[in-house]
Amino acid sequence: MDTVANCPRDLRLVRHRRHSGGYEKTKVLLARADFDGTLQLLTSGWGAALGYPCDKCDGCTLRQLMWSSPGGAAAVVAAILDVLEMGPVDMRVCGGDGLAKGFRLHRHYDRHERLMYIVAEETAAAARAARR
Repeated sequence: MDTVANCPRDLRLVRHRRHSGGYEKTKVLLARADFDGTLQLLTSGWGAALGYPCDKCDGCTLRQLMWSSPGGAAAVVAAILDVLEMGPVDMRVCGGDGLAKGFRLHRHYDRHERLMYIVAEETAAAARAARR
């Protein structure tokens, strides 16, 4: 993935790098959330990655989507919402097939709008480990 330390507010500007070196915008997983983790917008790529329609996630919190114990989910959500630590955060989400899918989230916080912009990439290794 291109450098996403500064996820743009115009989510259309983000590009996803394929292994061949080209770019494929349809696989980019973009989201916007409140500072409490409530999702407001997800791009169509999420539907393909998760296996269910994106509108099912509108108004959900990140914690509701997670495939973890309540304590584990709370720790991951706390890491995602930590505005002081801007490194990527890995999380597992329950897919439409009932299996866990791994994602790495890159975030940008807009303090004036009180919104978080997320660029995610599916992590195959995390997904395989989650299925074991």
